[in-house]
Amino acid sequence: MIAFVGQPQIALHQSTAIKIYFTSKPDPGSMVITSTNSELETEFDASTIEKELETEGANYFYEFQFDAGALGKVDFPVVEAQIAGKKYTSQPASIEVVEQLPVDSKAVRTILITDREQYFLGDTITLSLFEYSKFMQFSRFTPAALVKKGGPEAMIAVIDEGNVDYKVGIEGFKKTIDNHFHVASFDWNADYQGKTMSQLDGETYIKDLIFEIKLIPKSKGTVTIGKSSFDYKVYPYLNAFKEQLLGPEEILRERINVQSNSLDIKIQ
Repeated sequence: MIAFVGQPQIALHQSTAIKIYFTSKPDPGSMVITSTNSELETEFDASTIEKELETEGANYFYEFQFDAGALGKVDFPVVEAQIAGKKYTSQPASIEVVEQLPVDSKAVRTILITDREQYFLGDTITLSLFEYSKFMQFSRFTPAALVKKGGPEAMIAVIDEGNVDYKVGIEGFKKTIDNHFHVASFDWNADYQGKTMSQLDGETYIKDLIFEIKLIPKSKGTVTIGKSSFDYKVYPYLNAFKEQLLGPEEILRERINVQSNSLDIKIQ
C-alpha cells in the first residue's frame, strides 16, 4: 500500500509536514510519479524519494513540507511503485488551504471499539482505542485530574511509570481487566506508528492506534470499560511548537481535554 498522510486543512501562509507511507520498501527503480501539480513547490522526483525513504516500525515513508501559498484545494501527485514485484498506486489525496484553522472540540477525538458486539466464553476479544486528529503535530498528556492525584503528566513519564491506567487514559482499567479477563496481549503504540487517513462522522482525520488489548473472558456477563481521557496540546502548523515553547506560560499550558466513549463488553 502507498498512502499520503497529512492534516486535511492548513491555514494560509503556514506550513505542514506530509508523509507518503509505503507498507514495505519499494523495489529499486520501480517508483513512478504518474501525475504532478504545478501548485506544489515540492518537486517530486521518484529517485529522490527512494533515496530519502525513512523507516517507522515496519513501514517506510518519505516526508515533505507543504507551504500554503494560496487558498483552495491542492491535489498531491499519484505515486506508483512495485513492492515485492506487485504494483501499488496511491489513492487521490489533497489538502485544503483555508483563511483560518482554529483548534476546536473536533480537533482530536478518541473512540473505544471492540471487534464484535458480543462474545462467548472462550472467545478472544480485541479492545482498541483509536485517536482521530485533524493535525499532524500534537502532544498527549495525562489529564489534569489524574495528575493532581499523583499521575505522571507527560508521555515520557508515563513510559517510565509503567502504569497501564495512565497509558490508556482510563482510571481503574487494570483492576477491571484483572477482575474479568485473562490478557492474551497488549500493544501500546507509544511511538505513534501506523497512521492512516480515515473518515469519522463525515469528516477527514488522521487515524492512529493508542492501544490494542486482546482479552479472554473469565465469566459471562457485561463488563463496562470507562471513558478514556487525555489532555492534548495541538500545534496547527509546522513552527507552532517552537513558537509556543518560547511564548507566554499561559499559552503553553492551553490544552483541550478529549474523552472517548465508554463501552460495554457482553459475554454470553
